[in-house]
Amino acid sequence: MAVALLLCACGGDDAPAEDDPCKPAVESVPTPPLSTPRWAFEPWISKDISTADDTRAFVQGFRERDIPVGAVVLDSPWETHYNTFVPNPNRYPNFGELVQELHDDQIRVVLWVTQMVNVGSYDFEPGGDDYEGPSPNFEQGERCGFYVNEAERFQWWKGSGSAIDFFNPRAVAWWHAQQDPLYAQGIDGWKLDFGEEYISTVPIVTADGEKTKQQYSEEYYRDYFAYGRHRRGADFVTMVRPYDRSYGFPGRFYARPEHAPVAWVGDNRRDWQGLGDAFDHLFRSAQAGYSTIGSDIGGYLDTDDEDVLGTKIPFDTLVFARWTAVGALMPFMQLHGRANITPWTVPDHVDETVAMYRHWATLHHELVPFFFSLSEEALAGAPVPMRPVGDEKAWPGDYRYLLGDALLVAPILDASGVRDVALPAGSEWLDFWQLGGDYQAGGQTLKAVAVPQRDRIPLYVRRGAIVPLEVASDVTGIGTKAHAGHLTWLVFPSAKAAEFTLHDHDGQTTTLSAAPGSMAWSRRAQPVIARVRIDAPAAKVQLDGVPLAQVSSRAELEAQKRAWFFDLGARALWIKLDAGGPAQVTW
Repeated sequence: MAVALLLCACGGDDAPAEDDPCKPAVESVPTPPLSTPRWAFEPWISKDISTADDTRAFVQGFRERDIPVGAVVLDSPWETHYNTFVPNPNRYPNFGELVQELHDDQIRVVLWVTQMVNVGSYDFEPGGDDYEGPSPNFEQGERCGFYVNEAERFQWWKGSGSAIDFFNPRAVAWWHAQQDPLYAQGIDGWKLDFGEEYISTVPIVTADGEKTKQQYSEEYYRDYFAYGRHRRGADFVTMVRPYDRSYGFPGRFYARPEHAPVAWVGDNRRDWQGLGDAFDHLFRSAQAGYSTIGSDIGGYLDTDDEDVLGTKIPFDTLVFARWTAVGALMPFMQLHGRANITPWTVPDHVDETVAMYRHWATLHHELVPFFFSLSEEALAGAPVPMRPVGDEKAWPGDYRYLLGDALLVAPILDASGVRDVALPAGSEWLDFWQLGGDYQAGGQTLKAVAVPQRDRIPLYVRRGAIVPLEVASDVTGIGTKAHAGHLTWLVFPSAKAAEFTLHDHDGQTTTLSAAPGSMAWSRRAQPVIARVRIDAPAAKVQLDGVPLAQVSSRAELEAQKRAWFFDLGARALWIKLDAGGPAQVTW
């Protein structure tokens, strides 16, 4: 399919068609194939209400605490009105400069928006804006017939307005022209909220006839995705809803999987029930083929979504800690909540919470090569990165899931910190927190696994797994600062040969294959540090048949270009290689 692109929109009622604002000339823009850029797998942060200075302080707070940030979402309100695409000069003066400033700090910028144009707007949230009269662009859209149902007004959570007709090419061209200045200023994505769910009259009357709400919804998300990619290229994302059931609306899928570079399940309660609800929506989405999925860490709502004016749900640092852990162990990680909580402003366990969040955000950052590669492979037909264990009837109270074929995640779902963990049959599993321990047979259930530490949850590695990481610190304990500039590989050989296809920064792929006593790289685009789990000490290690130098410590290893070291207590064979072509290591 294609979207409409504006060529001209100016002039008066008696002007020729090419100058008539109601008849902008259009051309087709093809819908691009789905992909999720590498940057989108970095940790995201977001506030419900913010300003330019507050955004700077928000980012700086993470930087000062050595917590990685890859993207910031400017949620509503940021515009002069809903929806004008014009940054409010009081909240975000010199908007383009702010975008450039964040880009210079290697942080991407994503803006919240919907498909509504309002006749009257308001912000329920404390600290929101006041709006006078209709949105300045409303009248033209109504006069030109650019809304569905003949500009019928619909009440939604930001006011009352009409919905853009995405089946009218001229309406779409008009809509795109209003977005263009933001593309020119370098925005990196849209957070597309579900304003279309508030269209209460169905079927929906469009320029292309009557449409179901599902058809309208899918076209809304597809259009933003297609035009954003047209203007900004393959690095542009749209953040959309996959499966959602909230606020009394029946559960359904919103954007199609092929139009969902990033998909988040949001508006969950900030308690254990909300965490379970998020998992239900995430698992349904994963089964439907959504690849890069995640949730609002800690839960967005401080009330029940079915009773938003009801009893307040208190913030719980333990819920936040457990949710952070699973949030980091999903392809998409985002901190966002109505209370604008940061790890250092929680009501209790502050230092512990900061350290916990730093650990998990750093691990998520380290896992970017893993998540990005799984995503790229899924586009080529492999399973999506996050896969539920068991069928739908078995999910509640369990919610175990796999990341690729490497990691088993068993969420903590209540305040006890204890749960049973059933290890999938057909493999052996190793406790991620004790990589020097013993493998445990699959097909058994580990009873009453206790995890009293707030910064941990049950996490297991499959024998045969290969996990690439970008490590540059000692925060997670996987490596040290000496790993910076190298690709770190965690390798767990099994009797059956295994391989992992890495999608590198240069757009090429590297294959690492592993078997008992050997590993082989198809190439080394950057220097390599590998930690290989083996039970018996290695007597010698060879690179392409030539003995590799043995050193006596990891510190010595890190000072060399090529060397190996065996850590007996950790049952870890460490190997360091410089960049180059294909390589085979044997031991």
